Amino acid sequence: MIAVLEASIIIATKNRAELLQKTLKAMLSLKHSSYEIIVVNDGSTDGTAELLKQFSKNPKIKALNFKESHGPAFARNRGIEVSKGKFIVIMDDDCIPSREWLSELLKPFNKGKKVGITSSFNDWGGTSTAYRRELLEKIGFFDEDFPTSYREDTDTVFKIFDLGYSLERNPKAEFKHEHKQPKSFFEKLKYGWSRIKVHSVDPLLYKKHPVRTREFLDIKLGFVRNPLRDFEAATGLWWKRNPRLVLSSPQGVPLIENKSALHAFLIVLIGIAYVFLVKIARFYGSIKYGKLLV
Repeated sequence: MIAVLEASIIIATKNRAELLQKTLKAMLSLKHSSYEIIVVNDGSTDGTAELLKQFSKNPKIKALNFKESHGPAFARNRGIEVSKGKFIVIMDDDCIPSREWLSELLKPFNKGKKVGITSSFNDWGGTSTAYRRELLEKIGFFDEDFPTSYREDTDTVFKIFDLGYSLERNPKAEFKHEHKQPKSFFEKLKYGWSRIKVHSVDPLLYKKHPVRTREFLDIKLGFVRNPLRDFEAATGLWWKRNPRLVLSSPQGVPLIENKSALHAFLIVLIGIAYVFLVKIARFYGSIKYGKLLV
């Protein structure tokens, strides 16, 4: 497909109609002239399809609706297939961009043709990340063997690195990540379990990129992820700029704040339990994908 726009923003969404509405409103106010927005509804049951009917009246927005959920990699790929942009921009449905976000996100590509990816999120892809279209076409888009929104972006970045391209960060491409905060005990338990389960795909990433993943995950003895790294990820200590003890996800969703000695004790205790549970999830993934990692 011939690219006729500078950027195509791909948003995979599922059951987040309220947040998606905020995201799309902000997207339509971007200070950029050449872009389109493609929203892929991955089997939502909360009225997302009806919301998209309203927004798709705007010529900048195209909506794709799927009755069944196939995962974010599938959804993004379907969006890319119908897109027209020179650059493919991945954005989550709960991220509210500033008006200058897209222009700033694309600026690092001006540094040279060997810049294949830009991001204002992190060095391994994720939301607010842009790719050169031709590179995604070379690697076959996102790997749909990754069932959830986890590690499929890192896999994509690693593949583009293997082609000899680099990733450039630009923190000026600002956005607000409006996480849906779990409130009740059971909501927090459910969320915590979901964050543990996603690590079952770590062995798949390791199998596909053994050298890069060994460094990325700090793997010891050839099959053990450094447990300290898992503990830091669960307790807020991974954030080097401002480490603080809080039971949370790396995505920034707090579950227990450190407000007393009892809170601190619980955070450390649950953090230790998290380390063991994540290793069980990885062991399950090791059996599933045929690559040992715990």
